[in-house]
Amino acid sequence: MISRPVQLKTGLWIDAIIRRAESAGCFALVARSGDRDAGRVLVLVRGRNAQTLYVPERNWEGIRVWRAQSGTEADLVQLIDSRADFDPDLNVVEIDDPQGRHFIEEPVLDPEVFQGDEADVVAAAKALFRDQ
Repeated sequence: MISRPVQLKTGLWIDAIIRRAESAGCFALVARSGDRDAGRVLVLVRGRNAQTLYVPERNWEGIRVWRAQSGTEADLVQLIDSRADFDPDLNVVEIDDPQGRHFIEEPVLDPEVFQGDEADVVAAAKALFRDQ
């Protein structure tokens, strides 16, 4: 039997990340409030030179990891709004930190890890599911 790590309720996780950020002298708040029991969370970090959105996903082992997405403020806000239209339970935590720290304790994937284009992804998916 595979054991999974215990998942905190969303509200407790949000409170913890805000507390970690504030303990480091940063400003953090809930910018969009959704379901505090099981809603999805996005973390938007506003640094001195860049803004980064951290989006949760599951890796191959089913463990939650975070993928960083950098962009302009308008692009990231549009991405958040489109996800909120699809998921009304979405929570968004904003952290203002000149150093750009995210305060997420779970694994964060480097956005530079995969640089392939869409054709490479489609070809890999077709090869993977060829016999099914």
